[in-house]
Parts: sequence; C-alpha cells; structure tokens
Amino acid sequence: MARTDIKCDSCPHVDCLNNYPQGIPEHCWANQCPAVLEETKASYMTPEAHQLFVAAGKVATKGYRKWPRIQEAIEFSKELGVTRVGLASCVSLFSELRDVARLFKGAGFEVVAAACQVGRVPPTQRGLPEEFATYQGVYCNPIAQAELLNRAGTQINFVLGLCLGHDILFHQHSRAPASTLIVKDRVTGNNPSAALHSFFHRRSLWKEYIGQDIL
Repeated sequence: MARTDIKCDSCPHVDCLNNYPQGIPEHCWANQCPAVLEETKASYMTPEAHQLFVAAGKVATKGYRKWPRIQEAIEFSKELGVTRVGLASCVSLFSELRDVARLFKGAGFEVVAAACQVGRVPPTQRGLPEEFATYQGVYCNPIAQAELLNRAGTQINFVLGLCLGHDILFHQHSRAPASTLIVKDRVTGNNPSAALHSFFHRRSLWKEYIGQDIL
C-alpha cells in the first residue's frame, strides 16, 4: 500500500516540479488536502493578493536566471506601481543599505530607511533580562523600525540583515507588504544556505542535531 503520510521534505520524486507528468501520485500531500487547495484559489483573487501574485509571476519570468535578488526587488516594486519604498536595515549593513537605497532612488523611487538601533532604547526597558543585555546587537528596535516606516507611508518594505526574531517582529508590525532582501548570517557572510553546502558547517550541524557524522 502506498504511504499517505509523506510530506514534501520526504517526497521521493518531487513530481510537482515537472507539473505531475503521471498525475498527482497517491502519496502526495495534495491528495490529502484537496479542499485546502481548492479553497485557497479564491484567496489569490483578493485585490492585494492578486496584485502581489501577478507581480511575482512577471518578475520570476522576466528575470529568471538573469536578475539578482536586488534587481528583482526593484522590478517587483515597479510591477506593483508603488512610489515609496521602505528599507529596514541592520546597522552593520550600512554599506549595503546605502547601495540599495541608491539603486532604488536611481530607479525612480522615494526611499525611506530605518536602522535597527534607532533611538538606542535600552533592551532592559523592553523586557530583556540584564544578563543578556550586554551585547550591542540586542539594542535593535524592530517594532519602532516598522512603525517609523508605517508613519512615513511606505508602500512596500525590504529587510536588510535584521537579526533572527527581530525580522519576525518587523514583519508582524509592518503595515506595508514586506520581503527580506538580505538574510543575516554572521558565520557564512549572510548566505545561510552555505551551511548546507560547506563540508565543515554541514558536518557540525549533523553532529549537533542528528547525532551522526557525515563522513
């Protein structure tokens, strides 16, 4: 009997990548939740979702294997027809922030940027225990970043290197649609997937979380 408990991470063939050439296989999660797939079709027709989905499709098609992520962000914003772009950046990425802001401005957008440590509000005043408040990175203020951009009336926001968790808080409080442009990874040069391809990082992760050595 074919398994019916397979989720996407354990799929043996990834038939969906080729649009199910032999039909949807019995083990596919799609066969376990057809109502969800049918119900969510209507969600794409709401005005905001429809605009985002269509813009994403156009950018993916036009820039496939040609445009880096930063160019995709600029072209995506053009497809949406917005004029004011917000940038929420980590202070350690000021060089990248300046470059990204310059590119967006060159493309005709008004840019509003907010750095993570704006106001330098002590983390202990926001509930962080004293013992964890010594590292300067915990001075980040992502909710204030989001609110500053909200009040500036940005129409789309991009995150540049906010700490894990701080990025979640920013997304939760951003009124405008928000996407991550640069993911912070202090070990891999802001390229998290590198840890899955570098032998030394991969070996360390396998030993730590799976209890196995990949040798």
